[in-house]
Amino acid sequence: MFGLRAALAVFAHRPDAILSAFHAPDRRRALGPLLSALARRRRPYEEVDDATLERLARSVHHEGVVLHTAPLPAVSLRELVRGLAPDAVLLALDGVGNPHNLGAILRSAAWFGAAGVVVAQAGGAGDGQGALGGAAMRVAQGAAEVVPVAWVPDLEAALGELTRAGVTLAAAEADGGASPFELALPRPLCLVLGNEEEGIRPRLRARCAHLLSVPGTGAVESLNVSVAAGVLLAAACARPARANLPAPEAPTGDAPAPEPARVWTERRGRARPGPGAEGAAPDGPPARSQRGRRAARGGRGRASEAPEPGPEAGPAGDSSGDPTG
Repeated sequence: MFGLRAALAVFAHRPDAILSAFHAPDRRRALGPLLSALARRRRPYEEVDDATLERLARSVHHEGVVLHTAPLPAVSLRELVRGLAPDAVLLALDGVGNPHNLGAILRSAAWFGAAGVVVAQAGGAGDGQGALGGAAMRVAQGAAEVVPVAWVPDLEAALGELTRAGVTLAAAEADGGASPFELALPRPLCLVLGNEEEGIRPRLRARCAHLLSVPGTGAVESLNVSVAAGVLLAAACARPARANLPAPEAPTGDAPAPEPARVWTERRGRARPGPGAEGAAPDGPPARSQRGRRAARGGRGRASEAPEPGPEAGPAGDSSGDPTG
């Protein structure tokens, strides 16, 4: 396998699986801990030129490092299903044979927290024996180490097993389906995607309870399958699952009224009644009492009598760009 981030992910998750390493001179610092670990285990590593790396990787996109590793541990469909959380989202790929597409799908699956990916062994994206190839692992940027991949000999039978396990199946099509941004689907959920030439085979589509289509302008025929997978995962993971729970009972006349919502305001550092609460001013902050105005002007050494603030949301996390492209 090859690729800098893929190599560092193997070292982070399966350091004992690295059998040997070959690297470019300018990767010595980035790979320092990995090389030191190999030295402690008395396993070989070597600094080589670019031509040697291209020959070993069989690709010009080696990113300065090639590793010989033990294969990823096999994951069966039964193991994947057994470990599913009630709100899990899975992917199933029908005939997705391009390793770059598979790697990009794994990367999106890791980003959005998908529980796993189900792939037919004859799909052509691995080595033909149910394993990821080096190109897919490089494009996955380390996601292959964290997203379980279940290679199955018969995808139709695998979808049947998922259905019997209570997983909802939703097929992705270029058009004619519901928008994934408007539909909250039951969980656990499996998104089924086909290749770009033929799509999902009809008999597999017939097993799916829902049909989804990513809305667009129609200026081009369809999205790349890895892009479509990312959009569908974003929509599925951003929307709450449709809960299969009984509807709440209507409140009776004797039931206590709900407590008015309180809104935390950073500017004043105190909570105030939310919109619609009794006594709240329609516009602007609520009026202060005379005692509150005196405390704000100069009540040194006295504790504030403002109510406890509600939970304050922190800033959204920032994601750095990908320097490797």
